Amino acid sequence: MKTNLQRFWIVTLSLVVLSWTCPPSQAAPQDANKPAKSTAASQSANADAIANTNATASEYQVGIYYFAGWWREMPNKWHMGDKDWRPDWPQRVPTLGEYNEQATMDREIAAAADHGVAFFQILYYVVPKSLADEPHIEKLNVALEQFMKSPNAHRMKFTLEWVNHPPFDKLSDAEWVDVCKIWAAAMKHPSYLRIDGRPVFKIHGYAAFRGQGEPLALARLATLRKTVRDAGAGEIMLSSGILDSPVPADAFSNEFDFLTTYMWLPELPQVAEPYPYAKLIDFAENIWKLQNDHSPRPYVPYVPSGWDPRPWKDPRCSFEMPNRQQWTDALKRAKHALDTSKNLGVPTKNERIKGGRVKMVLIYAWNEFGEGGIVAPTRGDGTMKLEAIRDVFGPASASSAPAAK
Repeated sequence: MKTNLQRFWIVTLSLVVLSWTCPPSQAAPQDANKPAKSTAASQSANADAIANTNATASEYQVGIYYFAGWWREMPNKWHMGDKDWRPDWPQRVPTLGEYNEQATMDREIAAAADHGVAFFQILYYVVPKSLADEPHIEKLNVALEQFMKSPNAHRMKFTLEWVNHPPFDKLSDAEWVDVCKIWAAAMKHPSYLRIDGRPVFKIHGYAAFRGQGEPLALARLATLRKTVRDAGAGEIMLSSGILDSPVPADAFSNEFDFLTTYMWLPELPQVAEPYPYAKLIDFAENIWKLQNDHSPRPYVPYVPSGWDPRPWKDPRCSFEMPNRQQWTDALKRAKHALDTSKNLGVPTKNERIKGGRVKMVLIYAWNEFGEGGIVAPTRGDGTMKLEAIRDVFGPASASSAPAAK
């Protein structure tokens, strides 16, 4: 029998992402809760040290979304009810570890860093009281601690993405303050991703965050900024997730330094056989072009490594997994877009970076084994997708990680 949480993973994401396409139309209060400018008095010595030693210096930054939903204990996401779906989908079984445990993380960091991956973007869930009794739900956030504890942590970066879709979106003021402190502490880790000395943080759903009411959203951003600043981690660099439609150019969108996408797909009917991967990457490329031309904020392109959620009995359409040639081509298209599109990437003041932009790309995903977004080495593909990342973007994208002290 499925738990409430299992039903959530299988069914409600399709409803959630559809709701993101309808952001409120009202403008945010002008200049409300803008981040205070740093002064010499407000900057701690620790924050200065972090900014000076952890600045991003590479022209390209390849990041991969990381989902820590794979625990060993039952019930877990390798099972639909009592049935383990791995025997039916053996090509998806990861070879570095099937569960989010410390040894798995250690191996994953090494493999990613060896192939030029600059950072993991770790999904972070704030569990509401209504789900507190769901079995093992607290394990959704183990990746943060595992990365920070890893002996390989110095080899690449990590950053955090707060997942604010239902049922993880309703937080009290006290819960928000508490989790901001957790995030701020993580931002002081020497391997936390920084651009121009600023720790990078993403809110998963822009429309959902704005949709809770702009006064509340602006107050939450002000609390987050202040908490990070007070912790000595500096001035936060904020991003948020959108789908295919550009957001309005207004004071609220100006609260974010850049926008990006976790994953999105064409609205096609489910059919017996998966659609060609070409339809998936073509759709993504059209979004890059649309955002480059019309987004009021800089946009970081996403690259889907696959989408086929049939192991989870998901009712949405599926696509063929890319072969080596298709995957390499997808990465080359993303690189070309970054090279030729002035609004793609993250603006930087770092004079060592050409064009004043960090050419960042985010890949969906390292370990969405149930949905088919997979870069992690598997029985079916081996290290093919990692090899292509290294071949296209080169090993330099991870070279800015400082040595462990």
